[in-house]
Amino acid sequence: METATQNPSLPVARRRQIDGAQTFLSAGVRERQAELLPVPCFRSGTGNSKAARTRRLASLRYRRTGNRAFSRIDLLAVIGVTLLLGLWLVWGHSGERGRVARCAANLSALGRAMQACANENGEALPAAGINLPKLHSSWDLKLFAYLEPGLAKAKSEQFFARAPRFFCCPTDTAPRSGGARSYAMSANDMQPEHWPPGPGSATGLGLEWNRDTVLSLLDGAALQNPEKLPGVKLSSVPAPADTLLLTELVDPANVMLGISPATVRGTASQARAFKDGGRQFHGGRFNYLMVDGHVELLSPLQTGAMDGSRGIWTLKQEN
Repeated sequence: METATQNPSLPVARRRQIDGAQTFLSAGVRERQAELLPVPCFRSGTGNSKAARTRRLASLRYRRTGNRAFSRIDLLAVIGVTLLLGLWLVWGHSGERGRVARCAANLSALGRAMQACANENGEALPAAGINLPKLHSSWDLKLFAYLEPGLAKAKSEQFFARAPRFFCCPTDTAPRSGGARSYAMSANDMQPEHWPPGPGSATGLGLEWNRDTVLSLLDGAALQNPEKLPGVKLSSVPAPADTLLLTELVDPANVMLGISPATVRGTASQARAFKDGGRQFHGGRFNYLMVDGHVELLSPLQTGAMDGSRGIWTLKQEN
């Protein structure tokens, strides 16, 4: 084939363009012919070296498989990313976030038991604690029958093996002499100006009955029949979604069936058990169960008051 270089009548620039195009087309034809050739079968004893045969075979295989979607390295990379994603999800659920979620689930179960207990007692919530000669009781004892069938009648060793899953937050590792109880009711100050509990009461729901509070708010006859002591009725709560029922109280003295402490007075009381003020516990927040049954993870400022005098800590709702 005559090239543009062999035709001197053409301008130099034109000859270069034609020669370049012919060279490109010739290279494409040679490459296509090489792809169509069968893979040679080399026999021993020929003049081709082993290295040359290997390069030739690799070159042909590359041309035939160069458009493959995934290589083995690509597949391993995808598997590695998937495993890392799975490990991250497992860590998220088994770490502190998982413990916070299990704690919230505990409070939700206790909230349902509280509601069931109130429904069977004229809408009255159980007292946080009763400490009288004829009766010693705590709010957790009243809920056993509503949490799990047979739990209220279980033997002591069975009870302490089964009950903590409802009453102990997984993050609560405080040493105790008895079964761990991580929760407490919002404290009622048991003062005459806030009695009986109602929409105007600037105090909480957890009643603590002893001889002094009975004589101060009721009369001596109530001491003879402590089972009839009044409780806060659900109908007296003006804003169930914004009124605290139970929250976390990590305290070595807070044990199962214990009468004190059975209530908590503000976030200052919650932080008292921690050297760092609770900043490392649930990321500086606590779970709060509201009267309507939902649970919120709140910081101290979000609750309304450090001393429990307003916000979610009281029946009285501020405008």
